[in-house]
Amino acid sequence: MNKKEVLEVWIDEYTHRLIRLAYSYVKDWQKAEDQVQEAFIKAFNSMDQLKNKEDPFPWLARIVINECKNSFRKSWREVISNFIPERKLESSEESYLRSVREEDVHNAVYHLPKHYSLPITLFYFEDLSIQQISQILNLKSGTVKSRLARGRELLSKKIEEDGYGGKRIKVSKNVH
Repeated sequence: MNKKEVLEVWIDEYTHRLIRLAYSYVKDWQKAEDQVQEAFIKAFNSMDQLKNKEDPFPWLARIVINECKNSFRKSWREVISNFIPERKLESSEESYLRSVREEDVHNAVYHLPKHYSLPITLFYFEDLSIQQISQILNLKSGTVKSRLARGRELLSKKIEEDGYGGKRIKVSKNVH
């Protein structure tokens, strides 16, 4: 595949994930989309620097994070709603209730301090490993584990205090 074809595959495969990642920095969907677009341009221009061609996501995520850091201006005030996947076998009422619960969890995560929300977003929503997150965020694995643990603790308290979804939501995933 030539560079243009590789870029098209990356855009198809990673755009939504990278936009969610960018959103955790810029807190604005339009800005997040702009940052991802800029990141794809930079990735295209420096594609030869990619070492792990089988899994470009950590590399692309690092570029997106750098783009976001360079353009960071304000915090966000929007509610997450449009990236929650739909389920075909649910009734519209079930689908609505599930989306409200998921939106509440996402909302609670994005209200955490950025140094906790980013590892949680990458670990739980993007299903990345501790090692991949540590590469993306330029942190030691122990730091990532610590931030995940503290972030989960804060998230549980926030969900319980704010009453997101009317129920206490248990946040857990084996980090070891």
